[in-house]
Amino acid sequence: MEGLTNLMEETVLRKIDQLWPNTNYCKCNKCRLDIAAYALNRLPAKYVQSFEGAMLHKFETSTMQTDIEITAVVFKAIQLIGEEPHSNMGNRSSEEEEESVKK
Repeated sequence: MEGLTNLMEETVLRKIDQLWPNTNYCKCNKCRLDIAAYALNRLPAKYVQSFEGAMLHKFETSTMQTDIEITAVVFKAIQLIGEEPHSNMGNRSSEEEEESVKK
């Protein structure tokens, strides 16, 4: 939709860029997008249509609790995708994810 932006997408991509380089996982664009899709499907969307809305989102995501929540989801996405790159992990159910983590 014209004029709307999901700022959670930008936030997740920045978090991936912070955490991912410190791993030994595949660094291709497909894996980056799989990580982003996995995380974004598990975090609330934050749509804004104004500069004021963007500033409010930046304030909200700068709180420690919100940053921890986003970091945890992105880190889990990096681990899951990294362990099985190129496997379309983003479409897995919670039960499949738990089973994969146990292995």
